[in-house]
Amino acid sequence: VAYKTFMKVYAYAGMYDKACDLYHMVLAAGLEPDAVMYGSLLKFAAKAGRTSLSQELLRKSEGAGCIKTYLWTIRNCGQRGDVPRALSTFDKLRETQSRVVDGMAYNMIIDACCSNKRIDDALRLAEEMEASGVKKNHVTFNTLMKGYCQLGDLESAKRTMAEMEAAGFVADATSFSCVLSCAAKALNISEMWSVVAQMDARGLPPDSYVVSILMQASRKATKAHQAFKMLTILDRPDVKICEDEVVFNCVLDACIARRDRQHLDSALSAYNSPANRVKPSTRTYSLMIKACAVLGRTEDAMAVWNGMLKSEDVRPNDITVGCIIDALVEGRAIDEALTLFQEWKGRVKYDTIIYSTLIKGFASVGDPDRAVALYRDMKSEGVPVNHIVFTSLITAYARVGHMKPADGIFEEMLAEGVKPNSITYSVMIRGHCVKGDLPAALEVLKNMVGLGFPADCVIFNTLLDGCVRHSNWDLADTLLEEMAKQGVERSNFTVSIIIKMWSKRGNLDKAFETIYEALKAPQALTENSAKRYAGPNIDAQVGSCIVGACIHNRDPMRALQVFQDMKTWPSFDGPDANTYGAMICGMAKHGHVLEAVEIAEEACVTLRSAYDRKMINSSALMQLFRALRASGALQEHGPRLSAKLRGAGMVVEDHWLRA
Repeated sequence: VAYKTFMKVYAYAGMYDKACDLYHMVLAAGLEPDAVMYGSLLKFAAKAGRTSLSQELLRKSEGAGCIKTYLWTIRNCGQRGDVPRALSTFDKLRETQSRVVDGMAYNMIIDACCSNKRIDDALRLAEEMEASGVKKNHVTFNTLMKGYCQLGDLESAKRTMAEMEAAGFVADATSFSCVLSCAAKALNISEMWSVVAQMDARGLPPDSYVVSILMQASRKATKAHQAFKMLTILDRPDVKICEDEVVFNCVLDACIARRDRQHLDSALSAYNSPANRVKPSTRTYSLMIKACAVLGRTEDAMAVWNGMLKSEDVRPNDITVGCIIDALVEGRAIDEALTLFQEWKGRVKYDTIIYSTLIKGFASVGDPDRAVALYRDMKSEGVPVNHIVFTSLITAYARVGHMKPADGIFEEMLAEGVKPNSITYSVMIRGHCVKGDLPAALEVLKNMVGLGFPADCVIFNTLLDGCVRHSNWDLADTLLEEMAKQGVERSNFTVSIIIKMWSKRGNLDKAFETIYEALKAPQALTENSAKRYAGPNIDAQVGSCIVGACIHNRDPMRALQVFQDMKTWPSFDGPDANTYGAMICGMAKHGHVLEAVEIAEEACVTLRSAYDRKMINSSALMQLFRALRASGALQEHGPRLSAKLRGAGMVVEDHWLRA
């Protein structure tokens, strides 16, 4: 009795190893466990992962004659993949205690077979079940469906569901989840939606398993529109994503992978609501930090991080630290990222990813000295260096046109045996373009193509941008012709560069022609879009460029017209804060003050609900208030406008309102 009591205490405390250790103490005391103790010890050994002890207990407990022992043996064998032993145990049970072999026993052995892709054995046992007078039940059919899903046999799973209903059982959420899972593995999108429609027809709301399956399938989908359609399940009022940590994590993971800002915003709002029941794990915190980074909410990412530090249940690991450093780098808070990096160095193990993230951050702000210092520290710590690190170091120098040290890093890269890729060469080309040395850029391109790297959209964009920066129109025209000749599709960034080019050349008609051509295309590429949603030809960046082109060419009314038109463009994700800022500043500068006021008031509503929460640059707002003062309209419009702007979270200085 004392040993059983100690076992219960250890088990209640989750100390399964210590509970297992009592077994040897029982034997040493000359005692023999009874059937109940064997059954309990089997559970503890399985939970503690003590395989050898489990096997010993299985051998000794079979003679104890307890049905629970046999069933635990079968389940344990199924979990370990030992189907032959599970089958032999079941046969022994039938031989010794045939009267107690019921539907639960049959379902357990059928499950052991199905879980290990032994569908033929499962079907044979199902037939024997019927022959012995034990009727198949709801669990039997669902288990057989699971077995077919393990094999990817969708048609057999559907046929089994039909047989189940013909036998008088109603398919439940578990039944449909099995079929949905099978369809998802094959990325059979039409079949997946058919399953969801059947569930709706029967009044079965999507449960956590259904939502998780759709999220995982969205991540794996090869076609963007299919992936985003699966994410629309989140718009349903009967889908609750904060009931379960696993579901919440799946939702965040899928939306991050697809850069779905709308659903990320909704997911974080749901998490922060009183109805939230998610108990966050380390992975949950990491995903929430990533989500904030995608939304451009650096302060929110830090709030999640600080919330994790205050939690008593979870502690940061290398992945979480990497996520918050990446979020700070994305938000251009490089100094804060470095401080956090130094604070946690030694407390978690830093890998190549964490170092390269911070190095990329310094590269993005043109600080090669600190980027190289991190690289030296990385090598001294014995952290492996890859092409991403070297490319980032080259970027740090190339961004400011310092190509001699960039060439030195490139040579060091080759000496270390690290092979450059197309992005590395693209960065080298960009550096020469920044410096204004277009012949050197073309020479790098020639070498790159000679090594077998294709001149893709990114390369052409880099060269085009260099041509526009240095007004080399002949080369720009040649590059555009070459892009068309090689069949290289224009990206949204290409469109932006071409608009800037025609703006500098004083040809607005050509800039608009570029827009119209892009609108006719079904879909454009985005930079680095090989594995993500490509998106529309026209995005907020393009919208900002065409507005800027109109203002630059002193045609504010054409800017106003295209500003209104862009709101109707298919899949357009703007106007954004930059576009509103350009319009407000441009209209005010050219004397259209009241129109600028209307646009600013519209921005107060539109940008407040924007996912990145970015606001209009203060210099544009200052220009507007100066124009109001100059036109004598400050007293009439200034107070009301300032109240709206401040209410939307924008900065309005008090001295702007003084007449």
